[in-house]
Amino acid sequence: MKSHILIIGAGGMARAIAYDLHNREPHYPLIILDRDEEALHRLSEFLGDSADVKTVCGDASDLNLLQEMMPSALAAVGAASYTLHHDASAIAIHEGSHWVDLGGNPTVVQRQFHLHPKALAAGVSVIPDAGLAPGFVNIVGGAIAARLDEIDELHFRVGGLPQFPKPPLFYGLVFSAEGLANEYHEPAWVIEEGEAREVESLTGWERIHFGAPLGTLEAFHTSGGASTMIETFHGKVKTLDYKTLRYPGHLRKIKLLGDLGFWGDDRIEVADFEGGLCATTPRAVLGKLLERQGWVKEDLIALAAWGVGKKDGKNKRIDVRMTDYYDAATGLSAMARTTGFPAAILVRMMVEGVITARGVLRQETSVPYEAVFNALAERGVTIKTEERDY
Repeated sequence: MKSHILIIGAGGMARAIAYDLHNREPHYPLIILDRDEEALHRLSEFLGDSADVKTVCGDASDLNLLQEMMPSALAAVGAASYTLHHDASAIAIHEGSHWVDLGGNPTVVQRQFHLHPKALAAGVSVIPDAGLAPGFVNIVGGAIAARLDEIDELHFRVGGLPQFPKPPLFYGLVFSAEGLANEYHEPAWVIEEGEAREVESLTGWERIHFGAPLGTLEAFHTSGGASTMIETFHGKVKTLDYKTLRYPGHLRKIKLLGDLGFWGDDRIEVADFEGGLCATTPRAVLGKLLERQGWVKEDLIALAAWGVGKKDGKNKRIDVRMTDYYDAATGLSAMARTTGFPAAILVRMMVEGVITARGVLRQETSVPYEAVFNALAERGVTIKTEERDY
């Protein structure tokens, strides 16, 4: 009998997902799987050592273990490495469990969409790429599109930033170095003059003004943020782009690291202090150095999205803004809140029948955006929407 939610991963994003599912009504029993016993212990303590929360120390890449755990799950959430998501979602479909994951790699997501016929036949909903961007930003895109009769342009600018930036990069990790490397190194997709095309990440620099206290930020192309929206809106809009927000000066420095090859993943041999050789990748080294700089505790999320088109025969512009901050009361980062809370809300909507579509779903077309916005407002995450003549 299906009775609980399975969460794969015990890191910062999983913490917010578990917090929401455990503390808000209705409460759901949880089973949390991770190979890091200490991370499981910290998460269990954070949730209050409840009888409704069980932890399992194990490797989620062990498909036999997942096949044992999945049949009793109402739904499962992938909040660990994106490398696990395809196989884990396939198992969820086979066992009749809904699935949500935080994404992280466009190629993996494309493979998951090939599972659509099986998910449809199994009568389950599968939502990949349900992080912040991609993820919540796709729901924002659907909200903007729903308010226009015709759409000419869609633009998305999102960034996870330290509240108190420090040199040299004016940035610190708010999510995994692995995910950041994908964003900065892999190509991005845009729609220009009605055609979908690939562009190089770390290009397309521009300024965007957020007002006090953030002031002016810089934005540039990064990989994966638009996710399925490129295909969804191809042929419907003239322009669609996604760019990452950073404090001024960050791009110039991170671009230098890229030009030197530090985002590459080709293995190289380097000499150790004893004269031997060890094999590694520049990306792995840079990731470790970024982690050594420290994770950001007091972070913020800035989101600006806008669409231009026609409504009732008039030219209109729809603006959506969101700014969220680290919550000292819960210890949840802004990145965890704006990533984990939407994912938890989607799980609830699947289990409770609010999301009725089955198969592998696109959030911009299958998720009721007003219900998500309202649920986030209940959690203290406010989305501001403005419509004006253009």
